[in-house]
Amino acid sequence: MITRADFAATDIQVKDAVIQAFDHLKKVSPDYVLFLADGEYKPEYKNSNLRLSPYVIDSREDRYKDETRLKFFIKFMQTFYGFPNGMEATTDDEFRLHEELMVYTHIWESKPSLRKMYRFASLCNGENYKWALEVPEMGKHEFIRSDIRDKFRAENLSIADIISKGFHTSLRNAFAHSEYSIDMHNQLVHLDTYKGNNSWDIKNISFDDWSLRFCYSALLSYHLLNEFQSRRASLVNHFGTDTFQIVHPIHERKFRVVSIEYHSEHDSFRFKRP
Repeated sequence: MITRADFAATDIQVKDAVIQAFDHLKKVSPDYVLFLADGEYKPEYKNSNLRLSPYVIDSREDRYKDETRLKFFIKFMQTFYGFPNGMEATTDDEFRLHEELMVYTHIWESKPSLRKMYRFASLCNGENYKWALEVPEMGKHEFIRSDIRDKFRAENLSIADIISKGFHTSLRNAFAHSEYSIDMHNQLVHLDTYKGNNSWDIKNISFDDWSLRFCYSALLSYHLLNEFQSRRASLVNHFGTDTFQIVHPIHERKFRVVSIEYHSEHDSFRFKRP
């Protein structure tokens, strides 16, 4: 269970942390626009007969793959966390809890989402844009904690704390493998993956603690996507131009500066013709 007041406070906390991170990214990274332009490496283009560059912008494959999941996610949050008719708190409904576990798993297992978060964190940390990026099949807990959260933390960005408050590898692991049970009598979610070998491993989580972790994760996912899209849409107004320069790879060790254009009417980026 979470109260309307606690949900509202959490929402503000998460939104402020996401905006702070985007502001930091814009300040420190020359690849700010490239990040918003969704630069991606497509290995299938490398040896294409069409002689296409594998380094593309405005890659929409991840967006299309995730489209229906995101529609479900937004509808779910509107339905159960809209607090209609003066509701002051959510109810601990067993059906909703199962759906929340699924949504939570989607958030922390989604490769498109994790790729975006990795690039976001690494750019905030002063690294170059990583065009070719593979999210590991195994060991996602280290990828999330070390390659994402800790890079935000190194820059003293509050989004690192939001990730810690939402993500827990015991929860992700148990839910991803359906090794959990819901105890309505004791208001607990039991995790069958518990081994007791690590200090961070947890045996169960109360409904109230679960609700808070779920809300931190769900709101982080929502505000990251919403702020990303908002920053894209405001690029022309903010910079006073629709043309931007990026460092574009010719191959793995050679680069050139090229111009790209943002077309606000179609929400699309294109390489600018010479």
